[in-house]
Amino acid sequence: MIPDQPDIEQILHDKKIIAVYQPIVDLHNGSVFGYEALSRFPEAGYGWWDPEKVFAAAREQHHLWQLDYLCRSMAILNAAPILAEQQTLFLNVDANILEDQEFHQGTTAKFLSDRALPADHIIFEVSEKVSIEDYAKFSQILENYHVQKYRIAIDDVGSGYSGLNLLARIEPQFIKLDIGLVQGIHRNHKQKAIVKALVDYAAATQIRTIAEGIEEWDELALLMELGVDYAQGYLLGYPQEQPGPVAAEISQRIRAFQQRMQMIQYGTIQSMQIGMLATKQKVFSPQTKGKDILAYFSESGEEVEDVVILDGGVPVGIISRYSFSQKLATPYGISLYSDRPVRLLMNKTPLVVEYDISIEKASELALNRQACSAYDAMIIVKEKSYYGVVTIRTLLENTTKLKIDQARHESPLTGLPGNNIIERMLQENLNCAVPFSLIYIDLDNFKVYNDIYGFEAGDKVLIACAEILKRTMFQYASQYFLGHIGGDDFIAIIHETDIRQLCERIIDVFDQEMPQMYSQKHRHDGWVMAKNRHGEIECYPLLSISLAVLNIPGNSRLTPTLLGERAALLKKRAKNVTRSCFVMEDPLALTAVGD
Repeated sequence: MIPDQPDIEQILHDKKIIAVYQPIVDLHNGSVFGYEALSRFPEAGYGWWDPEKVFAAAREQHHLWQLDYLCRSMAILNAAPILAEQQTLFLNVDANILEDQEFHQGTTAKFLSDRALPADHIIFEVSEKVSIEDYAKFSQILENYHVQKYRIAIDDVGSGYSGLNLLARIEPQFIKLDIGLVQGIHRNHKQKAIVKALVDYAAATQIRTIAEGIEEWDELALLMELGVDYAQGYLLGYPQEQPGPVAAEISQRIRAFQQRMQMIQYGTIQSMQIGMLATKQKVFSPQTKGKDILAYFSESGEEVEDVVILDGGVPVGIISRYSFSQKLATPYGISLYSDRPVRLLMNKTPLVVEYDISIEKASELALNRQACSAYDAMIIVKEKSYYGVVTIRTLLENTTKLKIDQARHESPLTGLPGNNIIERMLQENLNCAVPFSLIYIDLDNFKVYNDIYGFEAGDKVLIACAEILKRTMFQYASQYFLGHIGGDDFIAIIHETDIRQLCERIIDVFDQEMPQMYSQKHRHDGWVMAKNRHGEIECYPLLSISLAVLNIPGNSRLTPTLLGERAALLKKRAKNVTRSCFVMEDPLALTAVGD
């Protein structure tokens, strides 16, 4: 007979716990970032206990601390010999335990020390599903672990009681997006919008994001596009008793996707990495005296605006020349600060960004800082180590240059990439040798509209059409590039998306919104009267949209010119239909072009 609940004392006595490890994968390069340690509880003859039921029983039997420590120690014991130097171990912790006196007496630190595993390899996971009433006390407890170089992750973000309030008050290093937000995200634009908002918030507050519960490649691809940093789930690896690598096929696919994303980004300011602007300079330790910093500023002249403070190779602060000079200028400033360590003087929350984020994203993060540190340099790290700095002056100069250069290559009306960039994108996607879809977009009866309403109104139609295309593709396309060829012609490059659904949605939105560009009478009639090319009055339908879709296989030998020719032929077929429609060409027929 199956027992009603587990015998916790028996579990503790027999150590009936099996530690398993699920990989957490870095979405920038496809490598294993770390592992989440999970506990399994076998019951002889009955299979496995539900872990939540086991911990609930432990709370009722007043053995929560003992069970948690046993799970944690066994996870560390089995993982320590196998963890790579840069990998981390995520340990789930019940929020109620954090207030247990036994928990924060250094037991975990001693256990780690005995196995030569540094504290910064451990990340404590606290679920958002718990209700935390005393944030001040909770923050003090977590600060204690931060001082010991442990890091904190908030699990199940988006599902629990605490919401963004927990993130704002606790300031974790990681957040794990709840499985309810992740699974099926490629089919739900509301989930996509929520995740994007959380990713943007995390980036602005220097928090790394982890998506959990991933089971489909389409989910992973969209999360990568949104900027999620790490991921875990059955697609990437099942929990195993021995920590192991992610499958080579998955790693390769992640790297290939990242490369394609870089190609899809059309503008240099969007694609150029901030690390390319970084300069290396002398760094100092937190124990450096203020007088030594003063001497360095004096020797360096105006060229050096900031100094970076490193502790064990990790940036922990920054001192700007301006703020340092202000402190020295106060009464007794020099005598007060000369012999003090710079850890007491530095900005302890500098802006630290990864080498590979875009200049545009770095600019956004710099602008969102508090006023007191708005002009401090950004610290650049690469593979977790200090790389260099980018001053605000350097950032502004390069951003301005890049925007001017970008403006030369985009449509002045719609702001979309123009022909030069379109051709480059087509060629780069053909060179990638991966399948994609090309949509040639054209407006029907646009000339008639211009003749009746004037060119200014016609420009508004083109702008509105561009916004419809951008909005719809953002919601329903996994990965896309949109360009404006000129006039009423647009082009889109689409990857890994249900192309039929996307085209149908574009048509639905266009047909719903575009009639608003007409007068009430014309909307009611559903047609307009205008002169044809022979000067005769003729009846014309309202604006419609034609989509010519080419599905390009990964092994095609096409050129941008041949693609354009094929798209033009297909567009003629679409325009023969007197309503909004799309026409799709078979990829096998396309591969014959150019043979």
